[in-house]
Amino acid sequence: MISSRSLAANALRLCPSPQSYAQRACFSTIRSAPHLAIRLLDTAVPRPIRSGPRTLTTMSLTAAQKHSMTELPNLSVQRVPCLSDNYVWVLHESGSGKTAVVDPSEAAPVIKALDSRGLKADYILNTHHHFDHTGGNLEMKQHYGATIVGPAADEARIPGIDISLKDGDTWDFGQLQMRVFDTPGHTRGHITLYFPQAEALFPGDTLFALGCGRLFEGTPQQMWTSLSKLTPLPGNTKVFCAHEYTQSNAKFAVAIDQGNKKLQERKRLIDEQRSQGIATVPSLLSEELDTNPFLRPHDSGIRAALGVAPDAPDVEAFAAIRKAKDNF
Repeated sequence: MISSRSLAANALRLCPSPQSYAQRACFSTIRSAPHLAIRLLDTAVPRPIRSGPRTLTTMSLTAAQKHSMTELPNLSVQRVPCLSDNYVWVLHESGSGKTAVVDPSEAAPVIKALDSRGLKADYILNTHHHFDHTGGNLEMKQHYGATIVGPAADEARIPGIDISLKDGDTWDFGQLQMRVFDTPGHTRGHITLYFPQAEALFPGDTLFALGCGRLFEGTPQQMWTSLSKLTPLPGNTKVFCAHEYTQSNAKFAVAIDQGNKKLQERKRLIDEQRSQGIATVPSLLSEELDTNPFLRPHDSGIRAALGVAPDAPDVEAFAAIRKAKDNF
């Protein structure tokens, strides 16, 4: 059997000079995670991959799948664009053959993606009650007989919920175990889903690429506490957030964190990526720790930009960052 590292070495020889963002991502991932190399070689080509439902209907679904799939140990994760900027995540656990759908904002695009792969939704996993995360619940439950799993603190607002989970709970998805974090802030009952064996995080609207959710039902203290539960996870954790907000988040981030060279480079790559219609999600948690201002309230440059005292608590700086973003 050929090892993943041998495949990665061949992949590096075959890749052209990495001029585009996607090709650079290919090289970076081949070096750091050779088990992803072959999948990324299939996806890291410099051609437009639109992130809206319209383009998914005009390109072949097979091609769309190639550009939306992340292969992890025992877990494949497919990105299905819905509504204007939502991402629904289809999880397939290879050991058991079970499939789960995270935050189905609408049913039709997800059913189409599942049917094209010969899959059915065994489970629906909801991070919070907002309609753009639960709008497809009942139709998909009726269509597949899916079991709906969601936050205990919000069970009265989750359509069709069958299983309620809270902070510290674990739930078995085939041969993988999912850990649950209560992460209130965006909503009072929000949860985040984490698969440690696959190093995959599904934070809903708690953590975005270069951002975090608005505080519709919670306080800055709640959201900062929630984010602080996620930051100790391994840096290689893939963050599968629920919206394509990255480019607008990047514009804000560079405005308040002007001395951050890693952020400047990331924004440049994001702008290139989005100019080609390529999705920016998932990201790595290590990237967020280095460049996401909402995870960096301790930074002296950010504090100076927002007029926060150097000795102020981190939650005070976080609140200032959130307020500045709301008014940006």
